[in-house]
Amino acid sequence: MDLFDVIGSYGPWQRRTFAVFFYINLVGCWQTHSITFLAPNVNFECVEPRSTSLVDNSTTFNKRCEVLLANGTVEKCTRWEYDVTNFSRNIVSEWDLVCDHQWLVSVAKSVYMFGFMASVFIFGQISDRLGRFPTIVICYIITTVAMFLSMLSSSYTMFTVLRFFQAFGRTGLSITGIVLIMEMMGPGHRAEAGILIQLGFAFGFITLVAVAWFIRNWFWFQFALGMSLLPVAFCSRFVPESPRWLLMRGKKDRLERLVKKAIELNKRPNIEFKDIDLLKGNEDQNTKTLFHLLKMPTMRKRIFIMFYVWIVNAFTYYGLTFNTNDIGGDPYLNFFISGLMDLPSAVLIYWGALKLLRRPTFLWLTFVGGAACFAILVVPTQYIWLQTTFAMIGKLCVTGSFSLLYIYASEMFPTVVRNTALGSCSTCARVGSILAPFVRELGLYTHHSVPNVLYGVLALTSGLLSLLLPETKGSNMPDTMEEGEAFGQVPSSDHSSKMKPQTERSQLTMTPTKAEHKRTI
Repeated sequence: MDLFDVIGSYGPWQRRTFAVFFYINLVGCWQTHSITFLAPNVNFECVEPRSTSLVDNSTTFNKRCEVLLANGTVEKCTRWEYDVTNFSRNIVSEWDLVCDHQWLVSVAKSVYMFGFMASVFIFGQISDRLGRFPTIVICYIITTVAMFLSMLSSSYTMFTVLRFFQAFGRTGLSITGIVLIMEMMGPGHRAEAGILIQLGFAFGFITLVAVAWFIRNWFWFQFALGMSLLPVAFCSRFVPESPRWLLMRGKKDRLERLVKKAIELNKRPNIEFKDIDLLKGNEDQNTKTLFHLLKMPTMRKRIFIMFYVWIVNAFTYYGLTFNTNDIGGDPYLNFFISGLMDLPSAVLIYWGALKLLRRPTFLWLTFVGGAACFAILVVPTQYIWLQTTFAMIGKLCVTGSFSLLYIYASEMFPTVVRNTALGSCSTCARVGSILAPFVRELGLYTHHSVPNVLYGVLALTSGLLSLLLPETKGSNMPDTMEEGEAFGQVPSSDHSSKMKPQTERSQLTMTPTKAEHKRTI
């Protein structure tokens, strides 16, 4: 019997773990995008230039960064007054992140993404070695402590460093949780779970607007975000270790206890264990890393394609998301509409991934998203509403393709390096997300159309490269390195015979209960 024939493909045991990480993704989205309201675009005016002795009473400081003095010279400002209509207190007004220091806002966003990058690389390795659950606990402690300490930030540097550790912990928490969910679900429910878990980010995107609307002081805003993490501590008993990880690591006793608990919660037929049959060779799977994956020609090609695809998706997604403040109109409404696009995106992915296939769904999303970015270039500047519409279509498509990538990568690479592979892909994605905040400056210093040209070209090329990847829908996830290398290829008769024992590797040897034995007789 297959593992999921025993515990069930989906039931209360999986459902409660899913609920925990759905909530984690929701509040995790609050952390990621809180910078939009912590460092908003604020109107300001100069109230004091550098050389006050040269100013007479008739001078009016109606310039933002410079003022014209009485002697006809221009002097840079040293103190400003800020418009507190939408944002009563934020890090821009707190540390004067305007004029010559405006670029520090983009740095704060990029530093968070550096924390993201470090997290997915380090905790991907740790998770495959120590297990999913210990990694989740470590990440939760790091992000919670950093979140509360950030409220006490007395300088921009302290705030930025703590934002790094927030991302470092929160990212490991979410990524490891997604891998755990995928490994707890049977083949018939993996796609649904992988897509629906992403809805946590969508609802987080939308609900963050309400939190920011009612709490416009950056100290109390962060306090609310920190408090939202505390319920997770009381739900840790609902989070098990991955049964696939225990199986591959040969943890027989722990796996037996876990499976019995899953059987009980899912109300599956009671089965007495005689032994868990781990085939020889599993010990060799215990220490596999990214370097072992790169030695395999087929998986090496696929992981490099995935690296590029993830970079492009992150660059486009965060580029379109972080710059919602630059769209004219109410900043809260703009952010809400941008987040609202994640909901139809999830519906589109849910339908596409279940009714269609993974690869063509990803291909069409990237093509339509890239075309939408190109379409912005030909819209006259006076039609702002039409430019915004195309931007939101691009956002919808890239959100969908990004969500699909988590499922696609999880299904493509074997259990022994799955978290490492997913973490490495997400590490590469941080290259794109680190660069994304500076797209605004790139457009200002070159041409306003440059960002959208980049988005369009990169999206189209990533879609074309996906044609070289295998289809994963309806396939059992590979567990060993050999299965991962052969995955998606048409096996020859010789190759099939070599691979046959490994199709039995995740099976359990069991003895029936007395009642079942009598029924059999």
